[in-house]
Amino acid sequence: MERNCKKDFQGWKGIMALKLLCCNIAAGRFDWRKYCTPQPYYGHEICVIPLHSSYGQIGYTVYFPYSNMPEVEYDWEMGRLTVDEENWQEYFQQS
Repeated sequence: MERNCKKDFQGWKGIMALKLLCCNIAAGRFDWRKYCTPQPYYGHEICVIPLHSSYGQIGYTVYFPYSNMPEVEYDWEMGRLTVDEENWQEYFQQS
């Protein structure tokens, strides 16, 4: 029986925190500036790193410094939200 390594992080609580984070980012409710230093977010420590290009900031990456949860990246210039470089909605549809 093959296990899905992608979703092995922290069980269902980790999946729910990650899904909530993505939903809040997509809805424009995530205050990324608040998390530029590690802060708790629904039971998980998160931190934000701004994404820059040659002409300024284009988005940010959210990572979980004390767990093996995947990174979430939001590129507001391209309007793209990804989890481990995969479209966030497709990421959660896979079993």
